[in-house]
Amino acid sequence: MSDDQGPMFSTQPPGSPDDAPIGGSAAPAPGMRDAMAAWTDLDPSSKLIIGGSAGAILVTIVGLPLGVWASTDFVLMILTASIVAGLAAGLRTGEILATQLGLLELGAGSVLGVLGVWNLIETLFDLDHPRGDVLGIILAIALAAAGVAVLAGAVRRIDDPRELVMHGQWTKVTAIGFALVLVGWTLNLTIGYWTMGQAGLSLAVLTLAALIIVVSGRIESPIPAAWAGVVLGVFAALLALGQWGDLMNLGQRTSLGPMDFLTFLAYVAGIVAIIGGGVMTALDEGARKASSGEIPA
Repeated sequence: MSDDQGPMFSTQPPGSPDDAPIGGSAAPAPGMRDAMAAWTDLDPSSKLIIGGSAGAILVTIVGLPLGVWASTDFVLMILTASIVAGLAAGLRTGEILATQLGLLELGAGSVLGVLGVWNLIETLFDLDHPRGDVLGIILAIALAAAGVAVLAGAVRRIDDPRELVMHGQWTKVTAIGFALVLVGWTLNLTIGYWTMGQAGLSLAVLTLAALIIVVSGRIESPIPAAWAGVVLGVFAALLALGQWGDLMNLGQRTSLGPMDFLTFLAYVAGIVAIIGGGVMTALDEGARKASSGEIPA
């Protein structure tokens, strides 16, 4: 008798685990492959914006149960800015709507960067009573880093950021006013009695107001977009009136020094400069549009 038993056939169905190469790794799922390919195709600016936005959302959600964040308003502003920036970068394809989406990225990134960094400033100067203890400090650093990444990605798309701010006399006034706002709130959060719960909305509104005024010439609109920045500035002025009342009430319970008032006045002076620069920018653009026939004289 022959020892040959003929060919042996596997009883396992095709595609079973026994057919996989020994020591080989499973290929990524089709959805994962598509996501990886889409990420690879993104330009560096989009990667910064989308990655930073996703990081900011994750950090914010992680910090919620730990009581890390100053207020519900602060959380909502961070999440909204992150979502808007991420979607704008994800929807950007070629030159279609590139300018409009770029301005959305810049606006959302500016708000996210300012809120993240100034939240970190408050945290670092309040280490005796940090929200969320050590983990809260780590999350504050992570949020600031994510916000800066989104802002950096948006600014990378601008050919000449300095020219964007310094292209007109009144946009310079607006930029100086915004700098005063940031200085005022830096001092308020570090040596004053204020918190990001009180500063967050004002910082976000004034960041958008100043940005809209500065980039007004790039926004296609039948009327100068700077007027929208002026409206936001006026809203911020109303917020400042309420904050002044809070400061007066605080003065009835504790002793306030000259710096408490000087830092607040620097903030108010910044608001006035933003509104004034916005009004003059809008008037100049309106006159230019009228002379060129873009709008009726």
